[in-house]
Amino acid sequence: MQAEGIAPSAVSFANLWWQGRWLRDATASMDKAGHCIGLSEGRRRGAPFIGGLTLPGIVDAHCHAFQRALGPWTQRAASRRDDFWSWRETMYALAGRLQCDDLEAISARCYLELLRGGYTQVAEFLYLHRLGVAREPNADRAIAAAAGRAGIGLTLLPTLYQHADFGGAPPHPGQLPFVRSTERFLEDWQELRSRYPADGPIGLGVAFHSLRAVDIDVTTSVAQSLQDDPHCRCLHIHVAEQPAEVAACVRRHGLPPVALLAARGLLSARWALIHGTHATEAELAQLCASRATLVLCPTTEADLGDGCPAIEPYLAAGGHLAIGSDSNIARSALGELRQLEWSQRLARGRRNVLATAQAPAVADRLYQLAATGGLHAIGQAAPAGAAAPQRADFVSYDEDAGDWEMQEPDDFLSTLVFDAPAARARQVMVAGRWVIRDGVHTDEAAIEARYRETLGRLRAIIREGLHHG
Repeated sequence: MQAEGIAPSAVSFANLWWQGRWLRDATASMDKAGHCIGLSEGRRRGAPFIGGLTLPGIVDAHCHAFQRALGPWTQRAASRRDDFWSWRETMYALAGRLQCDDLEAISARCYLELLRGGYTQVAEFLYLHRLGVAREPNADRAIAAAAGRAGIGLTLLPTLYQHADFGGAPPHPGQLPFVRSTERFLEDWQELRSRYPADGPIGLGVAFHSLRAVDIDVTTSVAQSLQDDPHCRCLHIHVAEQPAEVAACVRRHGLPPVALLAARGLLSARWALIHGTHATEAELAQLCASRATLVLCPTTEADLGDGCPAIEPYLAAGGHLAIGSDSNIARSALGELRQLEWSQRLARGRRNVLATAQAPAVADRLYQLAATGGLHAIGQAAPAGAAAPQRADFVSYDEDAGDWEMQEPDDFLSTLVFDAPAARARQVMVAGRWVIRDGVHTDEAAIEARYRETLGRLRAIIREGLHHG
């Protein structure tokens, strides 16, 4: 058996899903940089052989790892009308009390779970920056350490956050840990550029929390200043998640959020727009035309009662789609795809909403879209017409992941997405290296122990803050 952490030169797979079809007994060859440089039929003597079903890893295109700790605390009604806005208060209580070690412990556990859930890269939308009494940004170091410990690929998205609402409303007390002036944000960006080289393993992009938290003129100015920066691989922003946000944007600017970004000339292939829950069909058409990516987080959007956008026309027009774990109430790529289709069914009153005549199997279509769109969202997609080496990111599910062995290959993915109870990857390879082998991660015991200690300590602090904050 090949040990965890080893980078084999080739791996043979019993069943490999590659570019939309299943290959039987296929062998993938890898270079030392962690790219898949060749695919051949048949097993290779001496190469590790992986049974079960193997898929390319998915990018988690929107993650707030620290929110992993919130799940149980937010499932009890805070008021007669519990919603996104009341959930935020609990999130603020947690964020305001985190130290660097806490953030690393929670994030490492979260990232390990994401690996088991089929993700091999994560885009961390990080609005925390200075924890404790630090004068320089340190939250990124905690995230980088957590990702390194878990072994997941990381794109860091330092996030600009300035106001409580449109019109420059002063931030609420709970938002203060996220706030930075534009000048300080750009100074911090220069610091991060020195910490994470453009050709290094950790990617960088920039995020704007939302149009209510960052004025559109500031968003435009900062985005333009980063236009030719090779370190900035992508630009992300929350948009149109809540009806109140859309209404406030229209009152202030005369346009809803996505239309406002389009009117300012901001939308392009470098942008990823998170949620778009209450974007109109016309706005989604603008997003599609710009080649930006729409990032949906179906389990979080369901948990928070956000709603779901009508994405059928958007996808039919060729729009880019990625998925994210967001608040990490769930940590499964397959689960996000299942919830994505189920949310559409509930909203539209019919089944297999996101199937097409050319792609009748919803699971296959959504997996391909999410795999491609996730790379696009973090700036790793190949330019149109160009061939680029693909990272050797693979996740394998064993025989206990649903009744796939009883199905024809055309139904393997449908079984994993819609029929397998909480399927967990047993083998995970990231950039050509094993990080989970036969269900084992070598640092799992330490990650788990540190997470439990941290959560136990924070629970009492946060409960007290909720009652007295």
